[in-house]
Amino acid sequence: MNTKKSYAAIALLFLLASTMLFSSCKKLLNFAPEDAPYEGSFWKTQDDAVSALAGVYSLSRQSMVRGSESERMSHFSYGDLSTNEYNKVNGHFTLSFLVEGDKYYGTGINIGDFIGPYLEDLGDWQSYYSTINMANTVLDKASKMPNNVFTGNRKNSVLGEAYFLRAYNYFYMVRIWGDVPLVLKNNPDPVTSVNLPRTSEKIVLDSVLADLDKAQKLLKFTTGNDRAIAADKGAVFALKANVLRWQYFLGKNTDNSLLTKAVASIDSITNSGNYNLVPATKYKDLYKGRSEEAIFEVATSLNQAEYQLGTGFFYTTAMMPYIANRLSTPIIINNNFLSQIYYYDNDARMAYNFDTRDASNWILTKYTGRNGENVKYRNAGNNTDPMVDCNTPIFRLGEQLLLRAECNELLGNYGPAVTDLNAVKARAGIEQYTGSNADLRTEIFEETYREVAFEGQLWYVMIRNKRLQEYTEGRFPQSRFDQDGWKWPISRTNLQKNQLLVQNKYWNGRN
Repeated sequence: MNTKKSYAAIALLFLLASTMLFSSCKKLLNFAPEDAPYEGSFWKTQDDAVSALAGVYSLSRQSMVRGSESERMSHFSYGDLSTNEYNKVNGHFTLSFLVEGDKYYGTGINIGDFIGPYLEDLGDWQSYYSTINMANTVLDKASKMPNNVFTGNRKNSVLGEAYFLRAYNYFYMVRIWGDVPLVLKNNPDPVTSVNLPRTSEKIVLDSVLADLDKAQKLLKFTTGNDRAIAADKGAVFALKANVLRWQYFLGKNTDNSLLTKAVASIDSITNSGNYNLVPATKYKDLYKGRSEEAIFEVATSLNQAEYQLGTGFFYTTAMMPYIANRLSTPIIINNNFLSQIYYYDNDARMAYNFDTRDASNWILTKYTGRNGENVKYRNAGNNTDPMVDCNTPIFRLGEQLLLRAECNELLGNYGPAVTDLNAVKARAGIEQYTGSNADLRTEIFEETYREVAFEGQLWYVMIRNKRLQEYTEGRFPQSRFDQDGWKWPISRTNLQKNQLLVQNKYWNGRN
């Protein structure tokens, strides 16, 4: 069933209620009972539970498009703007501060400084706790509902998706900030809620894996209308593989059993027969959304009114002829650097992802479509109020194959690693890897760079492979990496609200 459309009004109610409660409370973690108005009548039917779950998806999606009205792209700010994919901003005051700073403040994501004007909101984790609290509410209330009010496997899917979304949001936060407060129960009385200290990222990730184990037992592989936009067993395995790989990195690359488990999780995806690499001739289907390669993605479609009008990452990286009457793009791609990454002849990703006709000003076409087919206009008659109509990819088969190659290479399983690497290369139309085992690790990393660039994931790929210094042209020296300087600072707002919090060590004293 199409939960996003059927329960849009109720999901919006949850979103508005949560926003008001969280913005007005002085506590760091406000466990507001979003379901409170419905205690007497809510949580009675399957539709009640499904609509509440839609609220969790809605809140999670909102967390990924935070920022001022001219930005609305927190997901890509964390995952891409700091990676050297960009080098400047063209004629946009707010984005200029966000991306590259200026000579007075010296702050900006692209120069490696995560504090200063327009960046405070990105240090605030409150929206993720809003999502987590709603997931906690669903898990508490739906689990107590009689089984006979649900049809088929629906109760299990509601609970499984809620476990997945809670796990995903905690993993999302851990990669940004490291240690975060761990909250696994809904508090029905926000007045008495107390602030909590940060919990070790290792403990939080253990909790994430426990949630995923539960979700794995409850969910199935799905097809049809909800494919990829509703979490299923494939999404669970994909997230689990990423969590295990991150744990291996946090453990200083010592526990090979984590890599073995990550490989097994991806094996479960490929063995399911539910996913296939989209041919390069159909890249437009891949980024439009719900393709046969998609495992999990965030729905931002025009039909469901989830698009961003004239804002957001998709819009700010496009211009004419893809956006009518737009003569320039605010965020300028670092084509000099990227041309060293996309160096293979006949790489289909190079041909589809970029318009390079102006050698000094590449245009990102990954989401607009190479022919602008994903660009729609609210006023179609005169081509005004443009929007880019596609989903945001999170996990897909190409990304998972390269993650499995990465894990197998670290384990010394070079044959399987090359097989997965070459499967992605073959789809892109570039030559197969026949080099040495000594060079394989770098080749897998660079192929992953080419494959997932501009999808909100690259920053974390660079971190877990310890490639920041090399691939950001020296902006992240080893001394900073050793102090966890790749983590974001906790916002001053959070620190002021909760005296139990301690700033990340690299940023202590800097903000």
